[in-house]
Formats: sequence, C-alpha cells, structure tokens
Amino acid sequence: MHRILTFAALALGFVAAAVSPALAGGPGVVHRDRVLANTNDVYNMTFRGGETAEIGVVGDHDTDLDLLVYDENGNLIASDTDYSDNCFVSWVPKWTGNFKVKIVNRGNVYNDYTMAAN
Repeated sequence: MHRILTFAALALGFVAAAVSPALAGGPGVVHRDRVLANTNDVYNMTFRGGETAEIGVVGDHDTDLDLLVYDENGNLIASDTDYSDNCFVSWVPKWTGNFKVKIVNRGNVYNDYTMAAN
C-alpha cells in the first residue's frame, strides 16, 4: 500500500504541512526554512532499505523550487523539477543509508518553505 504525503499552503504566507499518518507522531521530520535566491539548501538524511521513502516540500509561491535526492555514492535517486515550489518524491531505497536532499531555489528572491520526510 502506497502512502501519500500531502501538503497544503495556507493564506497570508503561512505554510503548514499536513503529513500522512506514517509521519504523524512517527519518526518523521517536519522542517521550516528559507532558501535564498539562486542558492540551495542541503540536508543529510537516513532512509531505511526496503521501506518507502517520501519527501515533500511546499514553498511560499514566490519562486520555482526543485527537489533532488542523491544516494551516498552521488547518484541521483529521485527528483521533482517542475515549474512550481510544491515538490514531492517517493522511492524505495535498496539499502539503509545516508541520502543528500537538495532544495534548489531557481528564483531571484528567497523562498520560505516547509519540508516533510518520513
């Protein structure tokens, strides 16, 4: 059964993450931050082999954000590079290991975002 991570942006620039039951009260991560114009934020996260990994990002709608995930060998594992600041990736790691999660701001102003991961 595939779990879906959903996100909703609230009015007045406030962003809230509505996470799946797998994240609520579990070992998930919800993080709010700001990525500056034409830069990126990088996080190192551990995901378990054989279990669905999910990461979602919701921005403040000012710029395009991209979400890229690399394994410990530098291989691109998952990405969401459309022209919005709502990103979601899901994959099943082949082994338990460290992954580099990169949030890239393609715009000329900062973007306040919320990231959630299981």
